[in-house]
Amino acid sequence: IYADGEALEVAVVEFSPEWENPSANMAALDRIFDALFSSGEYPAPDLVVLPEFFAAGFTMNPGAAEDAAASPTLAWMESTVAHFRCALAGSVPVREAGKRYNRLFFVQPVTSCAGTDGSVSVSWYDKAHLFFGGEDSNYTPGESRKVFVYKGWKILPGICFDLRFPEWARNTGDSPYDLYLNVANWPSARNAAADILVKARSIENVCWSVFCNRTGHDTLLEYSGRSAVIDYRGRSRGDRVCICGSPVLRARLEKAPMYRFRENFPILDRIK
Repeated sequence: IYADGEALEVAVVEFSPEWENPSANMAALDRIFDALFSSGEYPAPDLVVLPEFFAAGFTMNPGAAEDAAASPTLAWMESTVAHFRCALAGSVPVREAGKRYNRLFFVQPVTSCAGTDGSVSVSWYDKAHLFFGGEDSNYTPGESRKVFVYKGWKILPGICFDLRFPEWARNTGDSPYDLYLNVANWPSARNAAADILVKARSIENVCWSVFCNRTGHDTLLEYSGRSAVIDYRGRSRGDRVCICGSPVLRARLEKAPMYRFRENFPILDRIK
């Protein structure tokens, strides 16, 4: 039996970072956040999603990896969450115990019966499927799935190339998740694949999917965004707006209709 839970207001920011310039990128994101939360056109987001390596671009430079225990980008995420009282997701190149990881941080405000006190909690996931041709030789793959819990939503994180591996995202009837969240630097040349794969992850797992991809270009590739919010039936959701020059996809995710659909179409019970 499923509880209805809460709806989730999501903002997917198709940010185009300056190459290996975290301070400039975080300053630009500060302006986007100020505008995002001051607009009265949409409800304030519960969750803001940023692309893979949003503060540096998809760099293989060992010097760009931040100390996992003292990451300035993570510190910025924590202060942003503390100020705006929303959750924030995005990936950062980090180093830990002599290894480098493509790490997705999920930062959320801490709440209690007395409300919020400005404190935050941090969860993380290391990218399991590293892209061939550079990432696989410069970073260490993660070894385990993670599920984050936020406002009653169970969230399975993924990073870019993870999207191509359906067994990694497999949802099951005994312990289902609600939202598949993937942050990416997915190049324009493979847009058609991403469009299909995001919908497939939603349909086969009877879940919401949020795919956040960057725009612009880096030293090698072009990116055209094409971020998506897909519901449990495979339907595209949300409205696109432009905030401080960055495309933003706004959507409201509702859990109760998804649970009713699962009860009437119990395919998850057959997945092992």
